[in-house]
Amino acid sequence: MQIWRLVAHHEETEKALQKMKEVGRIAIGWSGIGDLSDLEPENAGDISSRLKSIQPDISNAMMAGPSLWNLFAEVEVGDQIIVTAKGRRECVFEVTGPYIFDQANSIIGYSHQRPAALTDISPEQLWQASDSDVAEGQNVRWTLAKCKGTRRSSDIVHFEGKRFSVTSTAIERDSSARKRCLNHFGHSCQVCSMNFEKVYGEIGKDYIHVHHRVDLAHRDGEHAIDPKKDLVPLCPNCHAMVHTEKPAMAVEKLKLIYEAKNA
Repeated sequence: MQIWRLVAHHEETEKALQKMKEVGRIAIGWSGIGDLSDLEPENAGDISSRLKSIQPDISNAMMAGPSLWNLFAEVEVGDQIIVTAKGRRECVFEVTGPYIFDQANSIIGYSHQRPAALTDISPEQLWQASDSDVAEGQNVRWTLAKCKGTRRSSDIVHFEGKRFSVTSTAIERDSSARKRCLNHFGHSCQVCSMNFEKVYGEIGKDYIHVHHRVDLAHRDGEHAIDPKKDLVPLCPNCHAMVHTEKPAMAVEKLKLIYEAKNA
């Protein structure tokens, strides 16, 4: 588990913070660079350079690169995010899902997002337990920076933190590939066989996550997708479970685990 400090929207801080609480996501800006999964950066410098090439007049590209890289590649499910607004530590979120680029549901213009659940952990206590500072190699001016983190901060999270779980559907990179995948497999989870329409009726019709067997962030450059081999339908729970390993666990491995526990 890692602890991070996130600065909420600079211009509409309170509105953005409320929106993050409502939708269960944290978000940061520089949306003009587009989906980082498509960019496939190797490091923060790649992101800064790409942003500078798109927006030559931008003055904070060197600050954007590390913040976006942290959100995209370094933050993990289960990490704690201390959100600050107007210089005050307001709340703590727990990360519950992978990186999402969602322009259709941007948070006050911020499309780089992570599913996250609001907790009742004291942000001030967690910050103080992390030595009230960011980790070595991080910069307190970055929008998203890793905190030092200590045993004391872990104790606060584990023994005082009340947890909430949420699910979120990521926007697929290629809607036609998603459709072909579902036409082949159907809308039932390929690990636990969960079918939302059978369980919830009409409101669950056609609801399912589509998982990339190989994380896009670990692909080398542009590549073709075979919807039958590279994509697979998973319910939100099983989708979260395959991402407990990094890179993602093989779906077949998770299925064996599930079957062993639910024989």
